Order: sequence, then structure tokens, then C-alpha cells
Amino acid sequence: MIRKIFLFAAAIVLLSNMNLFAQSEKDSTDQNWIHKKWHHEKKSHKKWFDWNDHNMFDWKSKGKPFMEINYGIGEANHEKLKSDFADVGLLELKLGFASSSTFYDDDIITFKEKYIFGSRFRADLKSSSIAIDEMRSDLWRFGFAWREGYAYKFNNISIMPYHACGFVWSRLDMIDSPAKIYSLTNPPITYDDAVNDTDILNRFHQAYRFGSVNEGGIRLEIFSSLSLNVSYEGAVIFPRHMVWKHLGSFVIEEGSKRLLDDFIDEVGDSSPYAAPVVDFLLHNGLSYAFFTLRKDRMNWPFETEVPLTYETLKLGITVTF
Repeated sequence: MIRKIFLFAAAIVLLSNMNLFAQSEKDSTDQNWIHKKWHHEKKSHKKWFDWNDHNMFDWKSKGKPFMEINYGIGEANHEKLKSDFADVGLLELKLGFASSSTFYDDDIITFKEKYIFGSRFRADLKSSSIAIDEMRSDLWRFGFAWREGYAYKFNNISIMPYHACGFVWSRLDMIDSPAKIYSLTNPPITYDDAVNDTDILNRFHQAYRFGSVNEGGIRLEIFSSLSLNVSYEGAVIFPRHMVWKHLGSFVIEEGSKRLLDDFIDEVGDSSPYAAPVVDFLLHNGLSYAFFTLRKDRMNWPFETEVPLTYETLKLGITVTF
């Protein structure tokens, strides 16, 4: 349900800008200039992985500082659990730096951001009531991430579709246990299932666990210093960190992204106004595909354990200084 709501909202915003694709043709001189400028902006993407874009500890001269506050509604899930989590509310703070540049007569901008964040997921932060057969939980997390995209600019207003990814450390506290609620479920789960669920959750309960996070969203920049955001996030929490398999999975995903960058580069050469939408759809589609595959194997395609996952719809406000 959360994913469907976000996709519906995103489709409305993006389709409302389709008229941009019907812009009149420029003369050959303008087209050559566009192509040269586009290749200049995309130069860094020619490498399959540019660590300078992902080095979270190198924030020197990386643009304007910003602060972002988000509220969201999320769902926790583990593919092997018989018990159900109660939905959770999210409060989140992000602090980072944002940079942007323009091309093609200032109608389109490209932007990159790096940030650290802290979040809390808790059932009590959600407005609706909690069913008696659902487990309440409380999760704190912190991490770092980067996001980027291409945006449409209309005078003082910008529509900024983006994709983001990062790493996170989480600590989960289970307020309710499967043993407490197993007889209340409808239909009831067995005692053996409740014991198995408890063993699974004990891998995460009151322990710091490493994981990854991907996010796709749209920002509406009302003024140069104020933005409203809507986004969908998928987070994966590992029961243990298998470094080499995680590195292998990460390399495969990043290599796939670089292939997409090459394709988006060609789209930008041919139709610059299409680049923000194509970039948004392809990068977030790829991220969601990897997120789905990792629900069964935390370091897909390698044979690894089932992780704990969170899917969250978020609304937020960003202030840029």
C-alpha cells in the first residue's frame, strides 16, 4: 500500500511536466552546445564507480549546508516470520551539503547531496491504533547517504526527482515478543512458530546491526532555501555483516548503475528535457529490484541469510542555508 501511494503521487507530478518534452527544436549550433555541455556535466559518470562522489568523509567545498526533517509511516518485515509487526511511525533528521549546476538555458539543473541522518521508527509514532495481534517495536538508526538527480527549474520553483542510497546502523528493541501474542493472532500461530520467530528476532533485538538504504523521491523547491519532499524508502538490516559477500553485491549494483548512467547520457544528448524523468525511473527501478531480491538474500546474488526490511513513505521539509 505504501509503495502504491508513492508511485501514484510520483506519476502525477512527473506526468504534469511531460509538456516540456514538446519544446521547439533548436538550431544546429544550439544542439552542438547542448551536447558539449551535457558531456561536461556527465564526465564523472564515465567511470563505473567514482569514489569522490561517494566519499562521505570528504565534504570540503561540497556546496550549501542543509537540514531536513521527515515524518513517515513504515512497515517492517522478515520473510521467515509468522508473526506480524505493527506499522511504525518515523521521525528523521538529515544534515548535509548540497551542490547544483545548470545546463540548457537554466531550465534543467543537476544536483548532488551528501548527508548524515538519524531516525527513529516506533509504533507509538503512528496515529492509527495497533491491533492486539501485532508486535510493537522501537528502532533507532544512524547512517550516511548521498542523493542526486536532474530537476526542472521554473523561475524560483524547481521540481527535483531524485534517487538516494547509503549505509545505516540500527538498534531494534522489541516491545512485544511472539511468545506474548502468538495465541492472539488470527488465525493463531503455533507455539513452535512463536519460538522460531523469537529466535529470529533475537538476532536483531538490542543489538547494533549494519545495513543499507535506498530512497526515491520528489522535492518541490518553493524558494532557494525551502523544499517540500515526498519519498519512498527501502531499508535492509543484516542479521550479521558478511563483508566479502556484501562487497560483491555492492559492486554488482554499482556496476549496474554505471551502465544506466551511460544510457541516460545518451538520452540527455538526444532529449535533454527527458533526462530528469528517465534518470528517476531507471535508477529507482533498479534500486527497488535489488531491494526486492535482497528480501530473501541479504547480499543477493550470494547465498546469505534473510534480513529484516523496512519500507517507508515519508513527507518532509528541507531548509538550505
